Amino acid sequence: MKKILLLTTIYPAPDLKYVTPCVHYFTKEWVKMGYEVKVIHYQAIYPRFFYLLAKLFRDLIASKTGAVVFTKREKADKHYIMEDVTVYRLPIFKRIPHGGYTKNVIQKQVAKIIQLNRDDDFTPDIVIGHFSNPQLEIVNELKKIYKARTCIIMHDDGSSIKRIYKHNYLSYMNSVDTWGFRSMPIKRKFEENFGRQKNSFLCYSGIPENYIATQNNRTFSGNINMFVYVGEFIVRKHPVALIDAVYEVYPEDDYQISYIGNGAEITNIKHVITSYKIENKVSLLGFMPRKEILNILDKSDCFVMISSGETFGLVYLEAMGRGCLTIGSKNEGIDGVIRHGYNGFLCEAGNASELSAVIKHINSLTPSERKQISINAINTVKELTDFNAAKEYITSVDY
Repeated sequence: MKKILLLTTIYPAPDLKYVTPCVHYFTKEWVKMGYEVKVIHYQAIYPRFFYLLAKLFRDLIASKTGAVVFTKREKADKHYIMEDVTVYRLPIFKRIPHGGYTKNVIQKQVAKIIQLNRDDDFTPDIVIGHFSNPQLEIVNELKKIYKARTCIIMHDDGSSIKRIYKHNYLSYMNSVDTWGFRSMPIKRKFEENFGRQKNSFLCYSGIPENYIATQNNRTFSGNINMFVYVGEFIVRKHPVALIDAVYEVYPEDDYQISYIGNGAEITNIKHVITSYKIENKVSLLGFMPRKEILNILDKSDCFVMISSGETFGLVYLEAMGRGCLTIGSKNEGIDGVIRHGYNGFLCEAGNASELSAVIKHINSLTPSERKQISINAINTVKELTDFNAAKEYITSVDY
């Protein structure tokens, strides 16, 4: 049984809110495949002053940045098992957000991992880091000790690597066996910064197979008029743009917009609803469990989320898998999975005028053309189940 050690700065836990489980969707599938998986989840801790600011302005910071904002300074190590994945959550001190870690901090963390592995009789065959800071340096140190295959998964274009690692970044990068990129735009921008890497792959996420529609009874007769948005109500996801665009296309016609989620931008959403006097056409449904969202998607013609800075976005796959006509953002995480006019549509992030033009274009298509795009979306997602995505990932690393 091969052993995988995965290091990440984002990982879910029973006691954590607002944390995306995307990395766990991979690890739990690897366990099912027969790998033994240990996760080291680094949770940065800062000087106490930052937590005072976080308590006072949490919603504002979250709305503007989309980041997980912790208001409590946790200093204790945590250990838990989630769906047969062993997880250690280790606090790691950082002086300022988005900054680097001191050499002393890194060396202490490397020593701690080595000791944990000794205690668990765990010698990794593969060491993977999600997010480059501090994983790039730590993975480099662990490779010297374990002679394991290494991989770094990039969730951004790597523009901070030179700033964080200064004169050492090239040696760290050269020690990596395989690079993974969470989207085609990330890969493209990373290669503009550092050139093409010898071994690389696209590290797409997947969704449960039973989330994908087995029948597609949609007819798409007439104009599309049932829209849905699922996600946080934060600035970079531009939730208000959906109302502006739909109102421009259908100022008098019957339509319905369903918003699923929570966040500080709900104030602006409500303001726009009131100013347009469309209270009867927009439903604010709040947070809903993942499985219940499928029922709303099934009743909707079109899913829209034209985010900025979106690494990937599983909700796009969920909408596509239910046969929704799905509109995502150009040059963002879903671009490359969504192919404009083939299995969905792309729009400039946050551009309500362009979004209205895309909706008008969809309405200009015949019902059979829309149905084919819906069929193509479902077929695309059939290749991106949790199992298929995890299998493609680990096959790209463990070769």
